[in-house]
Amino acid sequence: MKLRDGAWSFDSRDLMRAQCPHCTKLSVARELKLPQLQSLLDSFYERPDNLPIRYGNRFEDSLEQELLENLGDLIQKPDSYDPADTQKLMLANVPVIYQGSLKGGSGSMIFSGRPDFLLRSDYRFEFTKTGLTAKKSGDLTAGYTAWDAKLSKTPKPEYQVQVGLYVDVLETLGLNAPGTHGLIQGSREINEFTGDVLLANMKLKRSAYLDEVADFIDSNPASIADCGELICTATSYCDICEYPKLCSHQRYETNSLQLVAGISKAQVVSLRTTGINTVRELGAFDGGTETMSSEKVAVFARQARLQQHTYDTGEHVYEVKNRGPLTELPEENKGDLFFDLEGFVFSAPAGGLEYLFGYLTIDSGSQFHWSWADDRLAEKESFEGFIRFLFARLVTYPELKVYHYANYELAALRRLAKRFDSFIDEVERLISDGVFVDLYLLVKSSLVLSQESYSIKKLENYYKFERASTVKEAMGSMDSYESYLGKLESDPTAAETLKRQVLDYNQDDCVSTLALTRWLRTL
Repeated sequence: MKLRDGAWSFDSRDLMRAQCPHCTKLSVARELKLPQLQSLLDSFYERPDNLPIRYGNRFEDSLEQELLENLGDLIQKPDSYDPADTQKLMLANVPVIYQGSLKGGSGSMIFSGRPDFLLRSDYRFEFTKTGLTAKKSGDLTAGYTAWDAKLSKTPKPEYQVQVGLYVDVLETLGLNAPGTHGLIQGSREINEFTGDVLLANMKLKRSAYLDEVADFIDSNPASIADCGELICTATSYCDICEYPKLCSHQRYETNSLQLVAGISKAQVVSLRTTGINTVRELGAFDGGTETMSSEKVAVFARQARLQQHTYDTGEHVYEVKNRGPLTELPEENKGDLFFDLEGFVFSAPAGGLEYLFGYLTIDSGSQFHWSWADDRLAEKESFEGFIRFLFARLVTYPELKVYHYANYELAALRRLAKRFDSFIDEVERLISDGVFVDLYLLVKSSLVLSQESYSIKKLENYYKFERASTVKEAMGSMDSYESYLGKLESDPTAAETLKRQVLDYNQDDCVSTLALTRWLRTL
């Protein structure tokens, strides 16, 4: 939200975050300059910058470059971000306008936004061997259609709402073309929608959002206390927020129910209507709510009680809720593998790249094996090499198991088998025969941990595993891999150092999986 010269305006990001009342109130309160709020926000401000944002910008830039090379003078950029300059190009009938600005709309507050592309009514986008281009299609009529580039593989509803905002401004300017508007996806598909459909969906979302904004403004908030709880009700939009660590800080400051592992937004609301507002209160609660049975609440109460113990004492504790899965864990076999895959969804090949197969063997000391891929051919070789290795090893150790944590590895193997039309039946047979053991499922079904999540990093508190790699988290490994890609041609030595960091991280994951398996056998 922006307040300039007494007039309020909003942008597409504001509307995308409308499902979070905290974000909405915070953006309004910031513009009202409520006492003490600005210093709090300043202390937590972070410019949104992450892999999805960076690669989304690169995707948009690549489309722009393709259009510039394919269309020449038919595509133009306004001289500035002043909406008047964009309108000037539209009135001059420029076929394609990129990085334009639109302002206005039919809502009670002014909308301001920047569509990636505006396309004249007698042109249509299409992909060719030379990339994205626009070709003549039909007769010239008044107006333009609006288009956004999105790295996502699917045309998410919030993206359609964003395009609907642009259509609304074009409509009020009398420059809305009768054709379809839409999204250009990272899968290089073009998704088209009629203006009427986009407008109808957008207006429903906008109306609810602007009503919420107006109600908060009309309440005349005087201090930070009038903003309510400074915690997002969900983390869905933290990647585009300037204050994600504010929410995290406030959750701990208020002992928020959102800290409870596995709890949903609806369940938090249900508990709060019963007067349960903190982890400590939930841990001591015995009963049900209007929408949750006492048995269901008891599950969360047990989780909350253990977490509160850790908050109070720093001691990591657990309880066994079902010993059955633990007793079914196979005895250690010399042929066992401890397996971890690293993938990068933003890689140039469509669909991402499984760039690192890592696994640990223990039959002749703990040995780390790995296979690295920078392209599809190497990925295929890594996948097929791993499956061949596994079947050959099963001949020597027919009772071996492949231990991994969570479903990513199995989903990736199935995806690769289908991608290369290779070992499809063999992968399914390995899975159906129970060769793979998902330790995450075992932990979730048998234990209650005093942790806010059940990631393997959190479990390491129990078997005292110390990571040796400089990279400690999955996002850190992805950042290192991205940096590796950037250095691959320009600085091979630096690229090799970054590659080694990712390998060390993957090896830590494999060794940790072995340590976890052995710890679980002691319980």
